[in-house]
Amino acid sequence: MNLNFAKYLIILLFLTSCGKQESEIKNYGFSEMEKDSLIVSLKLSEFENYGMLVDRIREITCNDSIPKIAIEKSNLTRNIYPIEHCEAINFDPKEKHYVTFRSGKPYQARSIIEIDTNSLSSKLRDDFSYYRSSNHTENLESYLVILEAERRDKVDGIEDFLIKLTKEYDLLKTDLELNISFWEFVDFIPPPPRMENEETE
Repeated sequence: MNLNFAKYLIILLFLTSCGKQESEIKNYGFSEMEKDSLIVSLKLSEFENYGMLVDRIREITCNDSIPKIAIEKSNLTRNIYPIEHCEAINFDPKEKHYVTFRSGKPYQARSIIEIDTNSLSSKLRDDFSYYRSSNHTENLESYLVILEAERRDKVDGIEDFLIKLTKEYDLLKTDLELNISFWEFVDFIPPPPRMENEETE
């Protein structure tokens, strides 16, 4: 009788210890940890469309708080701290860092070439590596990814892309930050044609 009781006790203790596994937390991007009270946590599933996500990130940032996109899978939480500025910044990444989302799929900047999410390690090294100088003579400063989509697009596929991207980044075992920004897709408008009288002046 005591032997059976001991078996059940061992099984019960084993099951309880399995249930209390701690969740691992990984952070991506710049976060001021001393200001934890200012962090506003977001989940991608909360947003009807991409425009609402971008608006909410901007609203949080412009109210002196810190947006955090939390992605929870199994016992791992990936916290992404997006880059956002209230005022327009003068920055031209030459489309190298862009990922354009359409219908839940990632494409190279404003193209019809779909990004193979199984080869994100090479994209990190080649396209998402950020140097202050365009000729790469300076040291690599960080990794920068700019996600863009049209306002009315759904956020489908973005979470899966971010999970795969951060997994590949983790494999680099680097101290450099992975910075992610969420921008709206804006069509480039060509300059108006010059008038004849402007050409003669």
